[in-house]
Amino acid sequence: MHESTLAKRYANALAELAIEDKQLETVGKDLNRFLELFTSLPELRFLLTSPTSESKEQHAILATYLGKANPAEITRNFLRLLVDKRRMSLIESIVVAYNLFMDQRAGKMAVKVKVLVPLTNAQTTQMQSTLSSITGKSVRLEVDTDPDILGGMVITMGSIMVDYSVRNHLTRLKASMRG
Repeated sequence: MHESTLAKRYANALAELAIEDKQLETVGKDLNRFLELFTSLPELRFLLTSPTSESKEQHAILATYLGKANPAEITRNFLRLLVDKRRMSLIESIVVAYNLFMDQRAGKMAVKVKVLVPLTNAQTTQMQSTLSSITGKSVRLEVDTDPDILGGMVITMGSIMVDYSVRNHLTRLKASMRG
């Protein structure tokens, strides 16, 4: 089974449990907080994902986190399950799928925008407003800066990507000049 499919299954199962307990938002916050720590500490990532790490060590590390972060019981059990099944390497994909599920349920849409320089608050507000009117959904912008685009922007909404970058324009111009 492909990893992204497996991650979606885990995320959907967790979301269903969270909905039953009326903790969908709480579990989402817990997962995002864990992922932030997981991605910011390479040592933690290695210990929780390495096939050479013993399960007992992984559970001890996780227990330390759970004791300090105090997430919801559903989140605690889910993270323990990932350690038991040696699926902690899927945590990033699971959190992305879970967040997507939450957004869809709330009528929201995550839109990724790559720009050369950070957007001002006014530009961010204007872009959210414009994209909301186009999609008919509440838009949550995820803005990243990327010097490789040289200027302009690249907008990704679900499976649709609109590339208005200078780099893309130059690439197309070069291709047309070749004939």
